[in-house]
Amino acid sequence: MQQENSNDNSVDKDIAALSDMALQHYREGHLQEAQDVCHRILRKQQRPDAILILAKIAHEQREFKVAVERYQQFLRIIPDHEQTHFSLGLVLEELGRMEPAVEHYKKSITITANNAVVYRRLADACGKLQRWEEAIKAYQQALTIQAEDVDTMIKLAKSYTAAQRWTDSIAVYEQALDLQPDNAEVHRYLGAALQKMGQTEKAINSYERTLSLRPDSAGVRIDLARILRQLGKAEEALLQFELAIDQIPNNVDAYIDVALTLRQLGQANLAVDRLEQLLSVRPACGEAYYHLSMIDPRQELIPVVEKLLSDPALPKDDAIYCHFALGNFHDSSKSFDEAFKHFLTANTLQRDTFTYDINENIQTVDWLIDVYSIDFIQGKRQFGSDSQLPVFIVGMPRSGTTLIEQILSSHALVHGAGEVEAIPAINLGIAQKLEYASPRPDLITLIDRKTIEECAARYLEELALYSTTAARITDKLPGNFVRIGLIKALFPEARIIHCQRNPLDNCLSLFFHYFAALTGSFELTELGQYYLDYQRLMSHWQELFPGEIFNVQYEDLVMNQESVSKQLIDYIGLEWDEQCMDFHNNNRNVMSPSNLQVRQPMYKSSMNRWKLYEKHLQPLINMLQSAGEHS
Repeated sequence: MQQENSNDNSVDKDIAALSDMALQHYREGHLQEAQDVCHRILRKQQRPDAILILAKIAHEQREFKVAVERYQQFLRIIPDHEQTHFSLGLVLEELGRMEPAVEHYKKSITITANNAVVYRRLADACGKLQRWEEAIKAYQQALTIQAEDVDTMIKLAKSYTAAQRWTDSIAVYEQALDLQPDNAEVHRYLGAALQKMGQTEKAINSYERTLSLRPDSAGVRIDLARILRQLGKAEEALLQFELAIDQIPNNVDAYIDVALTLRQLGQANLAVDRLEQLLSVRPACGEAYYHLSMIDPRQELIPVVEKLLSDPALPKDDAIYCHFALGNFHDSSKSFDEAFKHFLTANTLQRDTFTYDINENIQTVDWLIDVYSIDFIQGKRQFGSDSQLPVFIVGMPRSGTTLIEQILSSHALVHGAGEVEAIPAINLGIAQKLEYASPRPDLITLIDRKTIEECAARYLEELALYSTTAARITDKLPGNFVRIGLIKALFPEARIIHCQRNPLDNCLSLFFHYFAALTGSFELTELGQYYLDYQRLMSHWQELFPGEIFNVQYEDLVMNQESVSKQLIDYIGLEWDEQCMDFHNNNRNVMSPSNLQVRQPMYKSSMNRWKLYEKHLQPLINMLQSAGEHS
């Protein structure tokens, strides 16, 4: 018996010596020798330290499946080993097995809760799974351990952004800048978040600060230039776009933006030149042909675009633009059947790229009508601002909103601001303040007088970026028809001009334009239902605010320009200005797709265009007729 114990002790001593040797080899980087010794050990005894060394070697040599097996083997012997759970999580991530990786990071934290590195890896993994709230909590825990870790702050702020918690992301970026005021990356991301929240001036400052630190940031130049263009500072925007092209000569976005800005300025020929330059750099750019087709629909481009479409490798987005372009080319040559074939193909291809439930829009309109009752509005009418400055022009896109703004802004005391994103941003800000990711109709019932007055003041601050001298500033974001209740809460005496057009002409024009954000416009039946919901909501606003919304029928304006124009000017509380009759000579910046048309005298060719395509429009006609909205 004594001899056996002696032998066992001797074996144990030998294995212990071998374990020390294996560890020494591993630390010195002699991995093959370490492996050989570990295998000798395991032939005699299942030593966890030998298993762990083999797991680490496999991990370092990127033999991830082997590493997983060894780490799991080790944990079956020692299940509460914090570092091994962490290492196993790392290897599982390498294999793309995010869910089990997350579980092992969590087990590591359960054993030792004060390791910031593990919290960061857990947060990163949750982010890859788009489990943003879990990622946020893990990054926050990491920051309780290492409070001044700017990289983790940036990741936390990005997670807030992904979760659409914009206000929180802004706060974290600002905290990061307190620690690293010259961090260009943080300034850029802060600028984007501020822009999303409608804090335009601060966004500009952030982008300019980024460029002072990193002048080679072409993407930031484009972001800054787009804000400047929105503010009507087209020449300044052009400078930034051109600098971006100099920095990245094949930057498609910059070329397109230059062309759009030139078109905004009424310089159609120069816009065509820039689009043709883009095509010399990227010949298969469908978006370039789309914009060319709206400015200069030359028939000789038809075979060029058709050849592009014959290439099965053409990206889908380029194909969509190409079909829209061919629709415009054929429409301009009065080949209406061929034109519709391409418009239909373009819309069908785009419709296949996203999920859209027509019932969601119906329910949203129902919800708005339910929330904005007469009793509710009467309770809010004493709140808000009595400013006479803003004039809101609303309606469906392609209903004549640009033409109305062009007429109004020809008045000496009126500034046309175009499609101002401030009201949607304020709506989002209210949701964020109440800790909702996105706006909901009922949130208006939860805000008090102070919040309403702050929001009204903020909107007026945004308008001041466009003009500080105008007596009236127009905001012609068509989709604000959804937000008329909010607008009247902020500005009870707000002047709201509602543009209407023949429903079939209006819907046809939408179907022939690529409005990616208007998801209800890419299928004729859905488009008809969207139009009916718009009409239903507008009828509610008219009943809620009788005599306060000025309705303009596009066709009446075309046929009776002077009479309707005078009514418009009277409605906004100004004396008549003869310049309003010469709206086409107004050289202001116009950003909408109608920017070339409004530089022409009034024309009638857009009236009853639907009749040219009548035989193709039966699904739309049937839907509109179901509510008596055919014509």
